[in-house]
Amino acid sequence: MQDKSKIPFQHWSLKVGRADRQTGLVGDFFGEIVSAVDDLDQSVSNLILTPLGSVPTEPEKGCDLLPYLDKPPDIAIPNIGRAIWDALTIWEPRIVLQDVKVFEVGFGHLAAEIYWRPSESILDDLRVTSLPLELASNRRVA
Repeated sequence: MQDKSKIPFQHWSLKVGRADRQTGLVGDFFGEIVSAVDDLDQSVSNLILTPLGSVPTEPEKGCDLLPYLDKPPDIAIPNIGRAIWDALTIWEPRIVLQDVKVFEVGFGHLAAEIYWRPSESILDDLRVTSLPLELASNRRVA
């Protein structure tokens, strides 16, 4: 575990370990940090996969995907894209959103690709965060 007072980054957070989709195992990430662009990428993923109302101090923080996950693709895809766009533009001011693409990867399974870049980037690199959206329905509020 790193000493927080010795972390040389302005933007950092603890690394979030998600379960592997095939094995269900979570790697050992205890005490690891992500910084810079990796911190932004993790923040984008966390914001999209956080259901509205699950953050006690900020109940409006998150992305409202649950009403659309059981809808037909022609209804779900544009609504999920809009919900992701709205959540990221409101809650993540450190990025400039370029595009959000939601698509069907299998029957009843959707995924999203979020195209973004850091808002104060010297490099004009476009980043892509890809997520399977069925993870959003498996989250439980503690």
